Amino acid sequence: MLNTVKAMLWIALLISAQTQSASIPLRIDANAEEVETVFSWRNDRCFDENIPDSPARAFRSKGGVVYLYATHHKNVPLTGASLDNLKPACATQFQGANSADPRHYNTRIWLQTFFSTNSGKDIYSLGSSDYHGKWFKNCKLTKNPSSDCWFSAIVLAHSIDGGKTFTTATPPDHVVANSSQQYSPTQEGSVGFLTTSNIVKVDDYFYALFYASADKRQENGNCLARTNDLADARSWRAWDGRDFNVSLYQPQKLKGSSATCKTLPSLPYKIRSLLWHEASQGYIATFEKTKSIKTLQRRTDVTFSYSWSKDLKDWSRPREIVTLEGPLHCSRAQVAGAYPSLIDSSSLDENFGSVGDSAYLYYTKFNLQSKCRLTLDRDLVRIPIKIHSE
Repeated sequence: MLNTVKAMLWIALLISAQTQSASIPLRIDANAEEVETVFSWRNDRCFDENIPDSPARAFRSKGGVVYLYATHHKNVPLTGASLDNLKPACATQFQGANSADPRHYNTRIWLQTFFSTNSGKDIYSLGSSDYHGKWFKNCKLTKNPSSDCWFSAIVLAHSIDGGKTFTTATPPDHVVANSSQQYSPTQEGSVGFLTTSNIVKVDDYFYALFYASADKRQENGNCLARTNDLADARSWRAWDGRDFNVSLYQPQKLKGSSATCKTLPSLPYKIRSLLWHEASQGYIATFEKTKSIKTLQRRTDVTFSYSWSKDLKDWSRPREIVTLEGPLHCSRAQVAGAYPSLIDSSSLDENFGSVGDSAYLYYTKFNLQSKCRLTLDRDLVRIPIKIHSE
């Protein structure tokens, strides 16, 4: 019944793009004082690089086991009987092959979104595949080493054992979305598709938002894409302003491909969670925005925000959930947290893809060192939220 309702709302996607943002029929309130630690790096890590470095995403596996991923490129899930009782599954680890060839899209892979099917036996995952030239002394730029020579794509992984192990097709056959540009050691900034939202199902299709970095042909922002076959990496098609016609896979041997998606002007942020809200009969997307505060001691605050949509295409103006003030006395401004995502532990959906009137806001809390230095020391925490109709 849920998918039927969503399918009826989907008619709007067949109409030309609207220029005005959707109104918003709800308000989200957070209790920022009730911070609960889900994963402590100091106490719970399997190894030093076992850090929360992606938005928290959860699914139910076979036998009712709950998996929560919020991982680094060495992907270790938290597992347990419920979201209230999770521990790192240190024996479960997926990672890319650390390939030095950017054309393989198999260097480091962050598994970021998951869709459980077949009663939790088959799990499909979309991951962010990153290549940084500095890792292989293949970048001639030195000014911004963390962002220059960055080559990224969305790739597909699959588990047939309920999420215990994941595999990919032989690279680059696992690529879902990439840039038509070839890697260059003089490339400023990032190129390609950097991150993905949750997958949501509407009727016979699966939808996700892929965040694109601008290149010669592709605008910066979110591409709305869909597939009717999660097992086929090349089956995803993106919205071009009229229909879902754009293949986001660009063979590197074909220069000058003109295929681009139409990004969503009312949702220009990297989406950390995308959920169906029962009461408002619409979708809630969460994301973060940073703001530099100019006082006697400059700081950078981060605001966890949300937008609402009936059709995944036309989004409301952002509203604040909570703001984390940045620390003072820093040698370089640093935010206190990142990757906000909503998860309703009472959701009956196998993929926690729906949210009721209460849930948790999960995010990564940075435990900054002297002079606000960012290290591997960071925790996954959550705070309770309430959703009110307006």
